[in-house]
Amino acid sequence: MSLVRPGKFEITDKAMELCQLDKGAKVLDVGCGDGTAAEYLQDKYGYQVTGIDLNLAKISEGKERNGKLDLRMGDGEFLDEFPSYSFDCVMMECTLSLINLPDEALHEAYCVLKKGGKLFISDLYMKNPDPKQVQAIKIEAERQAKIPHKEEDCGEGQMRFVDFRFEGAFIKEPMIAYLEEVGYQVVAFEDRSDDLDTYVAETILQEGSLDNCVTCAKGKKGIGYFMLVAEKPAK
Repeated sequence: MSLVRPGKFEITDKAMELCQLDKGAKVLDVGCGDGTAAEYLQDKYGYQVTGIDLNLAKISEGKERNGKLDLRMGDGEFLDEFPSYSFDCVMMECTLSLINLPDEALHEAYCVLKKGGKLFISDLYMKNPDPKQVQAIKIEAERQAKIPHKEEDCGEGQMRFVDFRFEGAFIKEPMIAYLEEVGYQVVAFEDRSDDLDTYVAETILQEGSLDNCVTCAKGKKGIGYFMLVAEKPAK
């Protein structure tokens, strides 16, 4: 298995420790690629993992490697194929920043999570954003937040767009505010920027450059890497 994420599986293991899922827990891996993480979670923890990705070639590669993997074509913005309350955990590793409508993906994840279910994200963020950038995003987020977007809206709801990214990286405060507005309770937020630095170095050694590393190509000054775990309330 090739290196596909900052921190390899250290961040994944840390998140699973925080999530405290039982053996047999149902996990949805959004942006699963070739199913490397899904396979790891099944083998190490005994979870039932479903992976979705828009890259058919990667899905086929994963199924060819391990025919027992449940990998499907799917988009994190549209999880209609899964009933509400289907999963104990939804994970998005190095994925959310690449989704066109990250707010919609987070809302969809909330819909398919069981009560008490966990959301795990690891991705890029602005470590020291310009206060003006933060304020502008907050103002727009507050305006959009006035549009009802509750769990009962998991079917055909009113579309809205709250983007808490700047140049492809998330801004922490507006992102957390949106998660809480949807209904999540943020359990942990941890800076993992050292893992990003290591990943960049290892990718250069392996590939000769960062040309094939979409996310890390954005890893310029001021960009860090984070891990977040949130919970859908049990009541």
